[in-house]
Amino acid sequence: MIIRVGLAVALLTPAAAMAQGNPGPYGKLFGRAPASSAGQEHTTVEIRSSIGANYDDTLLAPEGSPADTPTQRGVSGEGTAFVNMEHRSSMFTANLSGGAGRGEYFTQPTSYGTTQWFANASVNAKLSTRFDAQATARYSHSPSYQFFSDFGRGPLDPTFPGNPDNPVNPGKAPVPYSGYATQMLENEMVDATATLTTRITEKSSLDLSVSRHQTQFSQQPADDVVINGYRANWQWQLARGFGVHAAYGQEHVDLQSPDRFDYDSALIDAGIDFSKAFSVARRTTLGFHTTTSIMKRDGAENEFRVNGGVSLAKFFRRTWHTAVQWNRDTSFLAGFYEPLNTDTLSASLGGMFSKRLNFVVIGSAARGESTFSHTSGYETLNANARLSLALGRHVSVYASYFAYSYEVPANAFTVPVPGQMARQVIAAGLNFYIPVYKKVRQDQ
Repeated sequence: MIIRVGLAVALLTPAAAMAQGNPGPYGKLFGRAPASSAGQEHTTVEIRSSIGANYDDTLLAPEGSPADTPTQRGVSGEGTAFVNMEHRSSMFTANLSGGAGRGEYFTQPTSYGTTQWFANASVNAKLSTRFDAQATARYSHSPSYQFFSDFGRGPLDPTFPGNPDNPVNPGKAPVPYSGYATQMLENEMVDATATLTTRITEKSSLDLSVSRHQTQFSQQPADDVVINGYRANWQWQLARGFGVHAAYGQEHVDLQSPDRFDYDSALIDAGIDFSKAFSVARRTTLGFHTTTSIMKRDGAENEFRVNGGVSLAKFFRRTWHTAVQWNRDTSFLAGFYEPLNTDTLSASLGGMFSKRLNFVVIGSAARGESTFSHTSGYETLNANARLSLALGRHVSVYASYFAYSYEVPANAFTVPVPGQMARQVIAAGLNFYIPVYKKVRQDQ
């Protein structure tokens, strides 16, 4: 994937939404935390799990089925469980989480089951008054292939419970279905990033980072992808909510298939970062950023593109917020022949009707084209609504509606994935939240 300026996500995602007001005694069950807990030193161990039944109008056939096997309408049952451990102090923050999910698809003539595993780790250490170090790693083993997490959604709303592509996001309730799966193709993914931050002055800093992404297909190793990269990013905060940045980075996309070209991506960027509340409207924030990408391939001209994004968020009452985001990006996704240039528009609304009743809806639309051949026709649409009712402090019942469709030009994939798909899922089930251990250091 193209190297992105780290500040971009922070500006485009209304992170304050997770910490606005007091969500009440059932807030943790819904993945919400009170504003007073932000930055609080603590050690916690939590277990979250979910079980549910779903009616899906596009049940996928198991891997290895004939290519002309039709999709089916039917019922599936799935569940996930994971444990999350976090320690936060003034000098050190660490988070570990991991778990598994199991699904059963009741198809004809026979049903079949799938299993996934996932694990995340992150560490942030304050080395001195001027130096910080960060490291993150993520592993997942999935029975299905999906690309929607990178094409068609843009930055996620942090209040949306159970990110479908990452059920181990701490503080979120896992969703027991993989709505964005396009084909049953067993694969493993590993992401790792290491960053060193130095504060040059009180208002400026320099980030140096290296990264590696690896996707392996168990039955189709010729489609494996390895992406290695590095980046240097300088930021200068001129005023509260306003700054400038300059960045340089490179990534090499290594495609294992001998008949495919490798790619190189470069970032040479100078831009403006803005994230500030409107003075004319209380609790309203605007953010934008700019960045560039340069894609290089042997035998083709370099492709230059200006990317960036804009977000507008409004916070109201105690727990409610609404947001609109537009994001322009360039990225390489495992399973595609070429990198993609994409434009994504997303909107969300979420809040609590009462102490026990939580609601969130999010939708997005995206269009894209291949970077080198400029082939158009890449489109996705997504909508997801979810209503959760707390039955107690540690269990809630939920009902949700999910709709997703995509269309991709013929011969865009290296893996055997349908060129178009539309699906709807109606789901219901239970979410469980078990706080195993919690120790909070009192303010001195």
